[in-house]
Amino acid sequence: MPRWLVVCTGNTCRSPLLAALLRQKAAAAGLALTVDSAGTAAGEGDSASVGTVRALARRGIILNDHRSRPLPADLSGYDRIWCMTSRHAAAVRALGVPPERLGVVAADQGGVPDPFGGDDGEYEACARVLESEAVRLLGGGR
Repeated sequence: MPRWLVVCTGNTCRSPLLAALLRQKAAAAGLALTVDSAGTAAGEGDSASVGTVRALARRGIILNDHRSRPLPADLSGYDRIWCMTSRHAAAVRALGVPPERLGVVAADQGGVPDPFGGDDGEYEACARVLESEAVRLLGGGR
């Protein structure tokens, strides 16, 4: 089964949001896929942000069990690593991941801005972008 990793900064907003959307959409399409998330500057064990939890709940996804984690030192077990910005991708590349296994989500838009600390409207805007990207990533598998 393919394994993907989704990476942002703190692993409480964007990466858990996209990971949950990818899991939901893959399951609905009957695709076997494991999706994890991590952060380049994440602490260990923080819950997903309230805005992320609410944006997912509006989509029928309950995310009560998420706990943040830092980027693993060994990334060899992941077939694809999707980063929220080019800075995240640079951090992952510095760990020796070849460029063909890396991608920046919404790269044509400069990545995905961090809604951390924003209101529900900012989280909803982020969720809409990530929902669209989840469909694209699963369809193209780039």
